[in-house]
Amino acid sequence: MRITSCRGGALVVAALLGVPLLAACTPPVGPQPCGWMEEKSETSGRTAILVDVTNSTRSAGSGRGAPDYQEALRDVIAAAVEARDTVSVAPFSGSAADLSASAVVRSADWKHNDDNPDNQGDRRTEAERCLGAAVGAAQASSPTAVGTDVLRPAASAADWLRQGKGAKHLVVATDGLVTSGCASLVKSDFSGGAEIEAITAACADESVQELRPAVFDGIEVTLVGIGHPAAGQAVPKPAQTQWLKQLWERFCAFQGGTCDVRTSSVGSARDRVGPSPVPEFADPQIGYGSTTVIFDLPEAALFETGKARLLPAALPLLTQLAVTLRTGAVVTAKVRGFADPRGDDRSNKILSEGRAKAVADFLRTEGVPNVEAEGMGETTRCTDGRVVPATATSDQETECARRVEILATRA
Repeated sequence: MRITSCRGGALVVAALLGVPLLAACTPPVGPQPCGWMEEKSETSGRTAILVDVTNSTRSAGSGRGAPDYQEALRDVIAAAVEARDTVSVAPFSGSAADLSASAVVRSADWKHNDDNPDNQGDRRTEAERCLGAAVGAAQASSPTAVGTDVLRPAASAADWLRQGKGAKHLVVATDGLVTSGCASLVKSDFSGGAEIEAITAACADESVQELRPAVFDGIEVTLVGIGHPAAGQAVPKPAQTQWLKQLWERFCAFQGGTCDVRTSSVGSARDRVGPSPVPEFADPQIGYGSTTVIFDLPEAALFETGKARLLPAALPLLTQLAVTLRTGAVVTAKVRGFADPRGDDRSNKILSEGRAKAVADFLRTEGVPNVEAEGMGETTRCTDGRVVPATATSDQETECARRVEILATRA
């Protein structure tokens, strides 16, 4: 008689007695990968990760070229694990605000019930791997509705974060190209601060309230992949991506958050095929607006009161703008200078011309072609829609009128 070798002496006795061996040879069940992460954390911090699964983030054709959110969020995941946060990962599409059904919630508390330093190190590594896999699984899931609406899912995630008592982090992996809801960009001009303020006002209207002043209070918000849809999708130009950055910074600030809006490319995974578009949930098409984009430069960062010489603090900002203009298929750039309403008309006209010329000269030295300068004189209008009071006399009251606008015409 041949005896199969399995764990335990009792198995040998069973074999000698003719008892069936099948059940006895079932391998023991060991700890499941990531199983310890289902236990409740002893820490109070929370991180919510939202992954955009709408069609603009899904690559046409073979599926290669979809944004690699798993890699792009590596630093975010590492920070959540370092803090031993409770982490929620959820896909989103359409205007669905309830994320509870699709969310994966895991504790990254690698110290919980284990004082062994070696085990804790293993747990930290495993937590990063498991949360990365959760992001990958979320991205691979299919959309459940047409269109993209980031605001409502973000507000829902903020509700979950506020239930915690510790540090709160909201991370949204998305191209930021909203196609439904109050912030839809389907007919956007992608041009200037006035449109950003108009969209903000529409979303904050009491009949809509998709933007509310205190939604992000105490929450650190990070948006990753803004302006970078999947390969095969329509792509915004660099200047339009910068406008998107300004839009999301405005949305975040309005809701009381501390924001990090990232417009760097998130690339695509080389070793796996990304998700392909789902025909029944096709997003409306974004046309990317007019051929002119307006850049509003911060008021106080460029010039002192009554001066046309650029401040040292303005140079990094203008250098970044020059790079955007050089790489954005811009044919011409008109720099318009404005002065605040104090002083006489002639002096303000000369001052505004000097400011426009200073910015134009700097852009030319940075390689921006076909730059013109024009002095607009005094103004009482601010880029955010405010009007300087006629009685205003202080620098603080009038600083928003001291500014420069750049009208960039694209090819």
